[in-house]
Amino acid sequence: MTETTEIEIADEMPDWWVTSVDAAIERRGWTVADAHESALTIRLEPAAAAILGAGPSDVLVIGWSERYGVDWGLSTDGGATVGDARPLTGTADPQEIAAAVDRLMLTGRPDARLVRHMIPFAAPTASCRCETVQPCGGIIPTPDCAAHAGAARAWWHWEGPACALP
Repeated sequence: MTETTEIEIADEMPDWWVTSVDAAIERRGWTVADAHESALTIRLEPAAAAILGAGPSDVLVIGWSERYGVDWGLSTDGGATVGDARPLTGTADPQEIAAAVDRLMLTGRPDARLVRHMIPFAAPTASCRCETVQPCGGIIPTPDCAAHAGAARAWWHWEGPACALP
């Protein structure tokens, strides 16, 4: 089987699929601490922990089950338990799961509906780590981006899958 093969979410997923999800998440810059057939645990950087309201030792757990699909939650015990699992995405596509994780870590929401972002006054540079979210040029600034971390240098707005701005 390959990454492009259609697959249904089950309580335990095959190694090739778990590896594909792990790699897709890590390509987006997040560190997967553990990956196995029923869940992934992801280390939280301080900025993502603040966005998610997590404690300093909490990890993000991405789990799946045949009954509930792909979900996420925070764990205070290294991923052994998750108190409040919430839906992440309705797809088994590793790239879409990684995109939902990325949105969750950057905005606190896994869905692609309305996203608060800014139109920067400073153009992105090669070292910019901010996520470009729309054709309008809007970005979600990361706290460590020298060009865009200051919200005072931008105009903030909300938009959905298709930006209302030209």
